[in-house]
Amino acid sequence: MYKVKFKKNILAISIAAVFVTSVYAQEKPTEKEEGKIEVIEVKGIKGTLLRSMDLKREAKGVVDGISAEDIGKFPDTNLAESLQRITGIAIERDRGEGSKITVRGFGPDFNIVTFNGRQMPTTGGRSFDFGNIASEGISAVEVYKSGRANVATGGIGAVVNVATRKPLTKPGQQTAFSMKGVYDTGTREGNKLTPEFAGLYSNTFADDTFGIGLTFSYQERDGGHQSATTQDFMSRNFVSQADIDAFELANPDESHPDDEWGTIVVGDPSAKGFPTEVVDGIYAIPTNIQYNLADFHRERVNAQLTLQWRPMETLTASLDYTYAENQTETVNKDISAWFDPGCKTRESEWVKEGNIYSPTKYSLIGCSPERNQGVGQFAAVDENKSLGFNLEWLPTENLSMNMDYHDSSGVSKPNSKHGSSGFVAVASLNRITTDGYFTADGMPVLDIELGERNSYNQITRIDQLDVNDMQLNGSGFGSFHNQMDVEQLQFSTGYAFDEGHEIEFGFGNVEVTNRGQSAWVSRNAWSGVGAPGDIADLLRIESIEGVFDGIKGSGDPRQATEFFSWDFNDLIERGEALLKTGSHGNVAGDGPCLTGYCPTYDFDSDEVTTEKSKSVYVQGHYIADPFDRPMNLYVGLRYEETTVHSAALVPLYDRVEWSIVNNNFDLYKELDENGETIQGFSEIEGNYDMLLPSIDFDIEIIDDVIFRASHSLTVTRPVYNDLKGALIIDYLGSDGGGGRRGNPQLLPMESKNFDLSLEWYFDDASYASIGYWNKEVDNFIVNKKFKDQPLFSDLTTPIEGALYEQAVEAITGGDPQFEYDNADLNAYFAEHYGDEANIVVTGEGEDIEVVVTGLGSDPVAKFDVNIPINQNKTTVKGWEVAMQHTFGETGFGLQANFTIVEGDLNYDINKNEAQWVVPGMSDTANLVAFYEKDGLQVRLAYNWRDKYLQSTSRDPRFVEEYFQWDANISYEVNDKLSVFLEGINLTEEDQRIHGRSSYQVREYSVGHTRYNLGARYVF
Repeated sequence: MYKVKFKKNILAISIAAVFVTSVYAQEKPTEKEEGKIEVIEVKGIKGTLLRSMDLKREAKGVVDGISAEDIGKFPDTNLAESLQRITGIAIERDRGEGSKITVRGFGPDFNIVTFNGRQMPTTGGRSFDFGNIASEGISAVEVYKSGRANVATGGIGAVVNVATRKPLTKPGQQTAFSMKGVYDTGTREGNKLTPEFAGLYSNTFADDTFGIGLTFSYQERDGGHQSATTQDFMSRNFVSQADIDAFELANPDESHPDDEWGTIVVGDPSAKGFPTEVVDGIYAIPTNIQYNLADFHRERVNAQLTLQWRPMETLTASLDYTYAENQTETVNKDISAWFDPGCKTRESEWVKEGNIYSPTKYSLIGCSPERNQGVGQFAAVDENKSLGFNLEWLPTENLSMNMDYHDSSGVSKPNSKHGSSGFVAVASLNRITTDGYFTADGMPVLDIELGERNSYNQITRIDQLDVNDMQLNGSGFGSFHNQMDVEQLQFSTGYAFDEGHEIEFGFGNVEVTNRGQSAWVSRNAWSGVGAPGDIADLLRIESIEGVFDGIKGSGDPRQATEFFSWDFNDLIERGEALLKTGSHGNVAGDGPCLTGYCPTYDFDSDEVTTEKSKSVYVQGHYIADPFDRPMNLYVGLRYEETTVHSAALVPLYDRVEWSIVNNNFDLYKELDENGETIQGFSEIEGNYDMLLPSIDFDIEIIDDVIFRASHSLTVTRPVYNDLKGALIIDYLGSDGGGGRRGNPQLLPMESKNFDLSLEWYFDDASYASIGYWNKEVDNFIVNKKFKDQPLFSDLTTPIEGALYEQAVEAITGGDPQFEYDNADLNAYFAEHYGDEANIVVTGEGEDIEVVVTGLGSDPVAKFDVNIPINQNKTTVKGWEVAMQHTFGETGFGLQANFTIVEGDLNYDINKNEAQWVVPGMSDTANLVAFYEKDGLQVRLAYNWRDKYLQSTSRDPRFVEEYFQWDANISYEVNDKLSVFLEGINLTEEDQRIHGRSSYQVREYSVGHTRYNLGARYVF
């Protein structure tokens, strides 16, 4: 299916055309009779644009925003989708809905979101997920792009403040109710049409001295997400077998740095189009192609109760309670094939782009016989609660005081008997040949050939899947519990001088406690549980035909389309029965159910990070009229002290076991006399302080034309996962192990910001602006590997121990060029060391397996540990152009904006190494056309985001250019009743992600349209 894409130059021309047209479309002001001024309250789309423009015009510094004066009528169905219309803001989508924001190239963790000026809890990171909050109770969203002394710290990109409604702000009774049905074309299982309800009530009593406000919303949604993925494209440097042999001969204790897992040596005859000699370039190997079919069910509840009391005109007390709950359950089915990088019987065809080689065909023959397929279930509930109290006092006409306190919590926890996430895999052992086909613009095509080999290595091909070939395979169940508690007190006082100057002083204290707990129970029974056919009655055959229609590669006759489906609970019950009846040896012994098929809440790790910050600020506002032009100067200084305390309970390890013939290493946790895991307790502290100046200047150089200049220092604090001090061991092998831990002593990232803008407000709800910004950011956080760390003084490994060295000496006769393998070591250990206390020998003949436990005299196990540190700095700059215009009384209007983001660091695809680059930087654009007259409102919105780097690892991920069309239509039947229809992603745009080359497709996600049909009634 061919899809038309609007490019940057077309949009830029459109913006310029609107700018020119708007100049000539202005109506000359009519003369007004003196003393006859009519106040008109403008509502609808134009009213929203007018108030948003006023917010920008009257702002101190560079501020954008969205306002919705009509009660319960925010411009978009989702706050993130509304924010993407603002210049410089791009969004990330989750299941087709806006979830997190990127501002001026800085991703979600670089922006802070507050509610009524309060820091709100998140679960895990610092980024806020707007998918948890309904938009019905929101009155405005303010985006502070330049630093301000009296605005919360934490956002290098921006500080986003969400303002909720207050009953005394608009006295009298305000009541609205809306209901709609959501039709999601991506839903495969469940209901395509699901309901949403929202209600708002606000009223004042006792001569408008007491007010109550209540908002409530409920959403139920079934949806689907389908994608084709390639797990990895492992980047490798070219190397010849001769180079490998020569290096290892000269360095017998080392491996050639380019002889990595999956290396294809130059001249390999099975790699067509591959170089025959070493060249300067990088090639990439795919590891796993997978087709994912996810179906989810979500229920979201939002509610807020606000009470206000004004016992006297100068004193207002507010008490509010906010509750948000989001329950999500997802069932994921997949078809996959593992391209074992260690397999040497492979064929491939390659394409060269510059110095990058990518496979167009990659095949495995005879290796990894499993035809795997999994079903996963993910279920979690996010719950946010906030209780706040605010006291505003105006003791004199010039003096104001404000005190605000809130206690909030956010929790994300499992919402199923299977924990937060679980998967069970099934497999047959009859995969003969696997082919993967890759193109520059399509999805990966997976071709699996099944068959049986006889004793003469002859193959009988199998054309159809058979449930009797399948048996249970590996499984895993995870439990993740995250909680954040925020307690915050803020006080401010301001004095307005008679001349119009102002000064404001304030201080605050905030304590954030972030706790993360996790546990994982796995059953790595990849050789199978039970026998083929034991689960045949539970399986049914389905097909992916039609799921990827319209995508290049879908419908390819070579493509594997059939897969097995089953009931998750039924398969678990069968697996437990097979284990307990002895059909596959002894019971696993993992987890509380003793089979490995259930989660545990005896958490492996428990990490608590407490962050306390004290702040004080002063801000002054000076006004003047040089050359009879209004001028404002705002100067502020904010000082903060922060302490970080990280406490963690993690497992301790008491032994290493080496299974020689398989070369597997197992780390065993230290247990007490009751068999419970012994955990070690660690505490690390950090602290820092910072002085944050800001200065904002604006002057109306001619009527309705405002020039602004701002300079400030802003910060973003490290994400909580980087602050956690727990030491996590990931693996141990013959060459050592790997682990990671956070760093509570990290400093915040600092940005020196400089902004210039020119704004022309030429008509009602009409303006044009251009702005330039520059951010010099220091203290960026990167992961540094600290090599060969002896983390546990009493944890030893048999590798290079006394017995190991004796065995090597005996096998090789002391000749370093003598070749031997693990089978030779296994046989020697079995024959000569079978009586040693630390060695267990099982099996007979060719099936002998030796397991060795490290002795106190053996070398201490060493690990490479990744720890985040402050290191890098960069400059990010850009331009913002915006236009908004309503064409007189015609009812037509237009919004357009374009943002250019430039950084002085780019990811170099020709370097085969992990690189530090600011992810998420991209140009963005929006175009919104609307018509509003005689009760009819029509809005068509176009959003575009250029290609950007999503991850900066050794194997990068680039999200390709994406655009989306949205529309809504509403009609006011009368003053109280209106009906509406909304369409999201009308052209069903898909999203594609690739690696170093567009041939290295990492993910192709299917785009779906979502329709909302509903009605709104105002009492």
